[in-house]
Amino acid sequence: MLRIDEEVRQEAIELLQTLVGIRSANPPGSENEIATVVKEFLVKNGIDATLVPLEKGRSSVVARIRGTSPGSVVLCGHLDTVNADEQKWSVPPFEPRINQGRVCGLGSADMKSGVVVILEMAKLIAQNNLTLNKDLVLALTADEESTYRGAASVTESGLIDDAEFLIIAEPTAGKVYCGQKGELWLEVEFSGKAAHGSLPDLGVNAILPAARFCLDLAEAANTFREHVGRGHSTVNIGQFNGGWQVNIVPDTTKVRLDSRVVSDEEKRMVVDLVQRLGQEAIANTGAEFRTKTIAYRPPIVSDTNNPYVQSFLRAAAGNHSQAEMEIAPYSTDGVAIIPKLGIPMVVYGPGDIAQAHQPDEFLELSSLYQALDVFARFFNGLVSR
Repeated sequence: MLRIDEEVRQEAIELLQTLVGIRSANPPGSENEIATVVKEFLVKNGIDATLVPLEKGRSSVVARIRGTSPGSVVLCGHLDTVNADEQKWSVPPFEPRINQGRVCGLGSADMKSGVVVILEMAKLIAQNNLTLNKDLVLALTADEESTYRGAASVTESGLIDDAEFLIIAEPTAGKVYCGQKGELWLEVEFSGKAAHGSLPDLGVNAILPAARFCLDLAEAANTFREHVGRGHSTVNIGQFNGGWQVNIVPDTTKVRLDSRVVSDEEKRMVVDLVQRLGQEAIANTGAEFRTKTIAYRPPIVSDTNNPYVQSFLRAAAGNHSQAEMEIAPYSTDGVAIIPKLGIPMVVYGPGDIAQAHQPDEFLELSSLYQALDVFARFFNGLVSR
């Protein structure tokens, strides 16, 4: 049976420091270096692993440990990180440091610690000659922080076609998410009329209705209702670009929105709301308004009665009662896997998403230890008797 002792914990910390020290910021990605290190770790521990190329300098890793019955359980994590503005960090982002029970460094929470948990589980299973009742497949992907193309290429490769259950080790702050919100990106454009900056009355300033629209949208988003087990939809005004020279009345303003929706119905609600508020913002201004969908990835919600999901929930609960079903507020590689394979998924891993995508990202080591324990309990339940 799998047991997490001090030696395993220490090796996990050292492996995390190694991975954080490898630059894999996306863009440009350049995940080949970290992918090669991951593959070498697996091969060294007797696990078959292969690189799945995405494009020059970029690869994902897929590995498999054979079980006794057809089908597989897939552990998924991504190898890339967002970029870091190093001037905003108080410590070097690629020189991981341990202080007061934390590892600080780019990717420590999102999600090289999750990759470490995946690798340690695979090593322990191989090292202890444990035979699971299903194959264990590792899918460690490139390009998650951009457009999920790494996960898409792994899915298209056929290497995970027999998957029956997907676990994504993103940071969840101790929660188990049985799915994720949908991801809707919209672009809204306001068009006016250019004029000399000294004669603003002769132009139509496109920034003004765009600003009014943003304020009204932010206020409306605060009223989105809560849905049991799913939370509420959100809207982030992520980009606002208007004007091109200070002494010219701006004739174009573009606003980009990132909405995370709990259902297809809520997606339609957000699109309708954007359309209505845009029309209201241009009323009596002489400006024009249009909107387009940049991308939409529907929500994923797993059946909590599925035996795999139930088993993982029990492993995460330990001696405590199981928590209420929730879905992740963010998106994962699941968007490139679940639509094709149609299998249940959970999201669970060390760290807190609140620490991701910001300077001085860190991981509480206690969350790393907790995740190791949870995964060990889950896989102990899959050992072939």
